[in-house]
Amino acid sequence: MNRVVKRTISDIKSLKIQGARNVARAAMQALGAQARSSKAKSTGAFFKELERTADALAESRPTEPMMRNALEEALRRFFSEVGAVKPTSLSEARKQVLDEVNSFEKRVEQSKKMIAKFGAERIPKGSTILTHCHSSTVTAILKRAHKLGKKIKVICTETRPLYQGHITAKELSSAGIKTTLIIDSAIKSFMKDVDLVLVGADAINSSGELINKIGTATLAFVAYEEELKFYSAAELFKFDPLTLWGTVEPIEERDREEVANPRKFPKVEIKNPAFDVTPARHITAYITEYGVVAPQSLFALASKHFDMSNPYLTKRGK
Repeated sequence: MNRVVKRTISDIKSLKIQGARNVARAAMQALGAQARSSKAKSTGAFFKELERTADALAESRPTEPMMRNALEEALRRFFSEVGAVKPTSLSEARKQVLDEVNSFEKRVEQSKKMIAKFGAERIPKGSTILTHCHSSTVTAILKRAHKLGKKIKVICTETRPLYQGHITAKELSSAGIKTTLIIDSAIKSFMKDVDLVLVGADAINSSGELINKIGTATLAFVAYEEELKFYSAAELFKFDPLTLWGTVEPIEERDREEVANPRKFPKVEIKNPAFDVTPARHITAYITEYGVVAPQSLFALASKHFDMSNPYLTKRGK
């Protein structure tokens, strides 16, 4: 693996690159960088090199199906196209990989625009929205609603232990949106002022459940009890087809030092799960690039755009 790939893996693991969209884009760019720098002597060796690179990138954050789906789809399409045109030169194979990377970049930008459009339509004028953590897709929706003159207000949780909510608060306030920053445990106290809840997504399983930043499930439950609408903004790439075949979406356990210094608590077990699972019944709808859909309908939508064949019986384009 070249230096770009190694640095990208390190940055994803350390959260220097965060947010499912940004992680997926960085991984695809790293795959392109590997293709450009490859010293492979044959197309077969080149294919194997790309497989190893994609697997290493995907393993950098297990709970990021958008990254995994992007890499898998790129390789499947690449293998399919190469297999249909034999023999393929190394230069042509390299070009096809880079074309896939560029295609993904365009697709991501277009999907973000469509989600912002559909999401902003769901936000009533003069409403107060509660959000959690940081999602570039969520902020795109909120900024679009603001530009449409809806005069919204936003409440952001600080999102412990790494305070990604600070990023959201700064971004929205810089855009001219009236923004309030609160501690995570204060959500119940502020629900009386909230009209709807809007969060991002790290993954969605085949049951329509949402895997997102730790604290999301609690927020969704409180919103459900208060009879408030709870939306998740999610590209269809967030759907994890592996869960259809019995795979359980992994919950990443991050370094305990992000929570507290273990030396100061020698007899205390410190836990630091990065994500939790929100039941589909607590979710009003997912806002996707294809429209707003109920959790129970997401699988049907995803099946139109994903290869749902059993990945344990087939491998990429083979």
